[in-house]
Amino acid sequence: MGKKENPLLVYYNQPERFAQLLNGWLFQGRPFLEAGDVKEADRRMEEKGGRRKEYRGRSRDLFKRLDNAVVRLYVGAEPMEYVDYAMPLRVMDSDMLSYVHQKKAISKEHMKRRDLKQDEYLSRFSKQDRLLPVITLVLYCGEKPWDGARCLHEMLELSGLPEELKAYVENYSIHILDVCHTPDDRLREFPAELCFLLMCIKYAKDKEAFLCLTERAEVSVVSEDTYETIAEYLGEPELLESEAGTEGGRDMCKAIRELVEDGEKRGIEKGIEKGIEKGIEKGIEKGIGLAKQILKLAKENIPADEIARQLSISEKEVRRLLD
Repeated sequence: MGKKENPLLVYYNQPERFAQLLNGWLFQGRPFLEAGDVKEADRRMEEKGGRRKEYRGRSRDLFKRLDNAVVRLYVGAEPMEYVDYAMPLRVMDSDMLSYVHQKKAISKEHMKRRDLKQDEYLSRFSKQDRLLPVITLVLYCGEKPWDGARCLHEMLELSGLPEELKAYVENYSIHILDVCHTPDDRLREFPAELCFLLMCIKYAKDKEAFLCLTERAEVSVVSEDTYETIAEYLGEPELLESEAGTEGGRDMCKAIRELVEDGEKRGIEKGIEKGIEKGIEKGIEKGIGLAKQILKLAKENIPADEIARQLSISEKEVRRLLD
C-alpha cells in the first residue's frame, strides 16, 4: 500500500469505522455489525515450508475478526490506488495463509493435549475441527475503471482447454468496490459519513459535482476523524487549519466552498507565475537578439548614434552594451 492510502488505513482501522464499512459493503447499509463486534487480528501471516524450511509471509493492510452472536469470521480489506492485474493471486495467497495460520494454531493445541489418534494424528486436525471463514475486500480508489481480473479464471489461458477439463479448474473470485465508478445510489447505502468520504474520493477532480457533494451524499456535517481523513487523502492541509464546528462536527458545505475557492486562487497564482516565467524567457531571448544586432553593426564601424536610430533604442543603451 502506498502513502496516499494511509489516511484510509488509519480511518478504517477503527472498530466503529470498520463495522460501518462492512455494513455498507456487505449488508447494503443495514446496521448488522457494531464496533464491539470487531476484534483485532494478526495482520502478519507466515508459513514455513519447502526443503529449506524457509519462511514466507504476507502482511494485510487491514485484518479484523468479527465475533458476535450470529457471525464469527475474519475480514481483510485492501485499499488500492492502482489496478493490480494479479489481484486474484494476491487475495488467494493472503486467504490461504490465514487458513493455514488457523490450522497451525489448532494443531498446536492438539499436540499439547495429545488427544488425536490414527488419521487425525497424521493430519494434526480432528474430524470435528473447523476453521473460521475468511473474506477479503478490495477497496479500489483509482481514477480509471478497474480493468484487471476479478477471478482466477480470467488470469488463466483456458481457450484451448476442453470443456470437460475446465470444470476441474477451480476458480477464485475477488470482491472489489471500484469507488470512482460505483453509482451514487450504491454509495448512499453506506452509513452517511462513509458515503460522504467515498464520494469525496469519487468526485475529487470534478469541480461541479464536488460543489454539490453535500446534496449527493445527503449529509452536510461530518465528525472530526472523517474530516481529517478527507483532508489528508485529498492532500489539502488547509482544510485542517479551518475552525471546527460548535458541536464538534465539521460543516462540509463551508469546507467544500472554501476548498474550491482556494483551488481557484492557487490556479490563478500558478498561472501568473507561469506568465512571469514566460515573460522573462521572452525578454531574455529578445535582449540576446538585440545585443547580437548591436555587436554586428558595431563591427561594421557604424557609429553608436546610427545603431540606436536603426534599432529604435537609446544611444545610451548602445554605448552601455559596447562598453
